[in-house]
Amino acid sequence: MRVGRQLSCSQALVWEPVTYAVMTILPVDMDVLEDVCRDIAQDNYGFVYVADQKSDIKSGYENADVGTLNAGSLAASDMRKALSEMSADEFVDLDQLRDGVYYVDPFGVKGNMNITRELTNLFGQRLVVTGETLRSRFSLAIDDLEFFVDELTERDYLRRITAGKRDYYTIGPKLKEHADDVGLDARLEREASNGKIAHSDLESVIDVNATSDVIRYLDREGYIVDLNGEYLVEEAIDEYAEFLADEIEETVETEFEESNHALRVGEFEQVVENAIDSRFDVLSAARSVRTDILRETRSTLVDRLGLAEGPEIVTVEEPFDRLVDERARRILGEVKGEYDVFASPSEFTERAEEQFEELQVAHDNRVNEHVREAVIDRYETIVADEEF
Repeated sequence: MRVGRQLSCSQALVWEPVTYAVMTILPVDMDVLEDVCRDIAQDNYGFVYVADQKSDIKSGYENADVGTLNAGSLAASDMRKALSEMSADEFVDLDQLRDGVYYVDPFGVKGNMNITRELTNLFGQRLVVTGETLRSRFSLAIDDLEFFVDELTERDYLRRITAGKRDYYTIGPKLKEHADDVGLDARLEREASNGKIAHSDLESVIDVNATSDVIRYLDREGYIVDLNGEYLVEEAIDEYAEFLADEIEETVETEFEESNHALRVGEFEQVVENAIDSRFDVLSAARSVRTDILRETRSTLVDRLGLAEGPEIVTVEEPFDRLVDERARRILGEVKGEYDVFASPSEFTERAEEQFEELQVAHDNRVNEHVREAVIDRYETIVADEEF
């Protein structure tokens, strides 16, 4: 078939050939475009805003090593069409959130710490933040905030605090793995004095409008315990126990002195509990952490007073050892005053049995038994070292 146009010339038909230009449209290199978008997303906390970053996408694509069978330049219409096709491909890690906005999961890239770093810096300054603070910090569009915080809360980078009609956010457990001394518990511990924080100080630390709602959240989640106008910081119970030990140390020490430096474990525990109750109402007000308070306070007193804890008996080590040594030497003197010749160390022990049995230092039989056992051991050691 001939292609041309018919011309009239002196009644004769003449055909003039027509040449058509054939346009070859090269496809966009999807692999290159995906890499460009991924690089942009990593610098932008996972988001690609086409309207704002169109020139970056275009230059990144055109400066890349594009295959000879693909388009070397990128028109705006081609860019949008290619991005739409890529987001529909299940094998491409690019999700379309809405028109012109795409997301590449930033947590799937090894070594990318941008989000972790920003959140760590943020919560190093603030205990609780609003969604608007997060949106501003990460330069997000308003419509993308909910998606972003959902991503972070699902990954335990944030914890959501629902207070009234608004949501607030604090550091999550996953983020704490990457952050030293950052988070609700760490911040409250730093702000506490003797393990407690005043209501006004807590309000200053929270620094958001719904203060009472956030405080209720902190109480409910086990960060603080309400002590009627001030709050016990659970992370600082050991510090609070040191304060309590300071207050009751003299009382506990006196109890040991009056009991020849030895108390049954249960009696020691009761002495500590009674000493706290006589001065403070914390054990009744903070029932959820009552056991922790008592345990930490006893542990502090063990160190302060030089106590030795056995399965059943607690002693003040140095004065108790002196008491035992004095009783052992007294019995040895009595035995040596009664007998002149001893054939063996065991004979020393046999001749002291009556004195051992009569040994009484307390009203509690188990304490007396513990003292007798300690005196016998010391007596036998002295005999072995000094008599043979």
